Amino acid sequence: MQNDSGTLSSPATAQGDPAGFRLLVRSIGMADLALVPVLRRLRGSSDAELASLLYRAPAELVSGLTHQAGTQLLDVLQQTGVELELMPASEQFEPGQGNYEVSLAIKKFDQMAAVIDATARLVGLDTQTAKRVVCATPALLIGHVSLATVDALRRRYAPLGVEVDCSITSQARFDLFTESHDPRTRQLVQQLLAEAGSRSDVRDAQLVACDLDGRVAKRIWDELSRRSERAQMVNRDLHRCDVIVERAPASEGMLSYLVNSFGMPARTAERVVQQTPFVLAENVSLGATSEILAQIEAHGGKAAGVLLAQRRYGLNVGPGGDRQLAKVWIETIAGREALPGGCPDSVRLPGPLTKTQARWLQYELKAIGVPSQLVER
Repeated sequence: MQNDSGTLSSPATAQGDPAGFRLLVRSIGMADLALVPVLRRLRGSSDAELASLLYRAPAELVSGLTHQAGTQLLDVLQQTGVELELMPASEQFEPGQGNYEVSLAIKKFDQMAAVIDATARLVGLDTQTAKRVVCATPALLIGHVSLATVDALRRRYAPLGVEVDCSITSQARFDLFTESHDPRTRQLVQQLLAEAGSRSDVRDAQLVACDLDGRVAKRIWDELSRRSERAQMVNRDLHRCDVIVERAPASEGMLSYLVNSFGMPARTAERVVQQTPFVLAENVSLGATSEILAQIEAHGGKAAGVLLAQRRYGLNVGPGGDRQLAKVWIETIAGREALPGGCPDSVRLPGPLTKTQARWLQYELKAIGVPSQLVER
């Protein structure tokens, strides 16, 4: 509660009122790390411990409170957006466990500035670092959080057009990618797999090892990081895919599925089945991808899921629109090195861009009248 100086202080027990209450953090809610300095005045903990308390809620914030003092403290702190509960000390609660890892999947691009700002405030990053986090594939946000935090993040990001994926880290399986075909890295990984008593025979140019358990994945990743190898270890629960339809009959069942499941206009559905291959769904989870593939097959078609973690893109930028503003957006999203001079009538941006970067840039360019075409590298 507030003392005479207007600052928070640890509340004293009211005379004659037993200090039989404690204040719980039920969820981080809409609060962020700006709350940590406030909590520091209530208990003698480090900033890291206080941040962990928030992210691993439910957790006890302070105990030994009178009901009046606890109520006043709750009223003040709830203004920050954190979700709290005042409860008798005799009542039990189940503390949260920091066993989840969280990533973001950008589905809309009209609020990217707000997404980046929310990410920066949530995990204490500068804007440029938050932008890199958001644009990565997968966009790993934070680990060692509780289910209550996962739920709070889903509520926070949903209005911004962002889906939140989560994984129980201890149960996760992992895939290892390299940025390009690299026989030396592949040979090193196979050696490390053999030493760990594991096997993975993957012939894809970039997917070096797949479906690794956490112990083996950590051992390999630690060694690759020590040697500064250019690789990416991806939690399989956090994979996102594009679904590409390779064959689709113009049957009533297939057309109805496209219309009812994807909101596709009937005339569009009739046209696209004649123009395979086409991208049916973008940036969907592995579970959703499997369901879509099964449905396409059940209706007599064939489709494939493309893992976005191993895909990079370029952009062909056409003539027209505001070229000066186009240069600003290209440098902002793709980097200053992407366009060292002005923005000519037509320009090819080779990237490499993640799918999120490429789609975000396309959105901003379209808004200023500049056409563009996505190109897979």
